[in-house]
Amino acid sequence: MPDRWKQLAEAFTTIAGKWTALAAVGSFLLYLFGYLVLRFQLSTYGVATNLSALDERYLFAGSRFFVYLVSSLPSLLLIVIPLWVIFYVPYRLMPIAVRARIGNYLSSWRSPNRLCVAGTLVALLFIQFVLRQCFVYGNLLFLKQLPRNQWINAILLTDDGYRALYFAGLVAVTLLSILFLFFAAPAASESGKPRLFRGVLVMLIAIEVLLLPINYGVLIASQSLPRVSEIGTAPLAKGAKAWLVWEASDSLIYLETKPDDERAIISVPKKDVSIKIVGYDPIFRILFGPDKTLVVASGEEGHQ
Repeated sequence: MPDRWKQLAEAFTTIAGKWTALAAVGSFLLYLFGYLVLRFQLSTYGVATNLSALDERYLFAGSRFFVYLVSSLPSLLLIVIPLWVIFYVPYRLMPIAVRARIGNYLSSWRSPNRLCVAGTLVALLFIQFVLRQCFVYGNLLFLKQLPRNQWINAILLTDDGYRALYFAGLVAVTLLSILFLFFAAPAASESGKPRLFRGVLVMLIAIEVLLLPINYGVLIASQSLPRVSEIGTAPLAKGAKAWLVWEASDSLIYLETKPDDERAIISVPKKDVSIKIVGYDPIFRILFGPDKTLVVASGEEGHQ
């Protein structure tokens, strides 16, 4: 028993000694992810503002991204479990000889080069045709229509539940790339073969991880804007609507729309100005959805 307590004490001491470094790395990643979220969120809106190098909002935005990432795991299971049933059940129903042949074929793919090449192809195609698609969006608050012939428009305008499943799919494929690297790394280290493919795969996985908060900022964090009853101290004109887009250090930035669909970004000095929020609206569904008059009050959902 004393030896066990001694081992536990040594383990605790080791963890405590590394805690400062782990906390520093974790804080840096949250800060980096938060910056990417806010930077690309504002780029999607079309708001030209300088982001300072040090801002606690990056940490908050990074924390929200991390919470959303963790909360997507149940959605990820909704994707993985049906796929597992579709492939595993027929496999178990196959004759033993067929299963042995499939097992031998899969074992031949355990070579490090094959795993790295397969992982590289998966990651490369995923980045090029899925993760990078969010870059088509920019200055959306000024556009009269979304970019044409872009399948990602459906993701931008769909409900929150479907967007959550889409983001879970992004996480799933990123984890798949990591699994390719995980299974290839021990074999590569044992065989002593060139590590070029592994290096390329590591680079692509890093790109995938960085593109996750960018997709979150463009497609998810940018969805809802607070609707206000006045801009600064000036009441809105009849038929006009306005939303608070960004709260800078010295100014408030609003989007104003008029009945003829004329839009303008208005900046108001922040000093001694109150903000009167009357609801939160899905801004892209209002601007580009089938019902452009849709207004959603806080806690309500208006569908026709």
